[in-house]
Amino acid sequence: MLVALATKSECRADIDPKRIEEKVHAEFIRKVGKTVGEAELKSWRNSLPFMDRVLNDDEIPGDTGVAIEFKVPNTGKRIDFILTGTGPDGKRTAVIKPPKPIPSIVA
Repeated sequence: MLVALATKSECRADIDPKRIEEKVHAEFIRKVGKTVGEAELKSWRNSLPFMDRVLNDDEIPGDTGVAIEFKVPNTGKRIDFILTGTGPDGKRTAVIKPPKPIPSIVA
């Protein structure tokens, strides 16, 4: 399950006016069918602006995919952010930022 997916440009546009946690929360409710607690909302509110700092790099193309809150199949784990795109060599790439150490994830 994936809660939110946008391009870098779309994500940065939502983070700047501080709408991103509301959008992620609305998508979470729509896809999961339940809400999250205040601690999760606070976590999004605090962590998403840091992700914006990562995205504020002209070398990251505007059409880079940004996935938020990806549920790892067959586990209770979620990955905070995944950036996807195509490298200079034409190969598809992904950069994963897990919420905390996860023993292993095999694609």
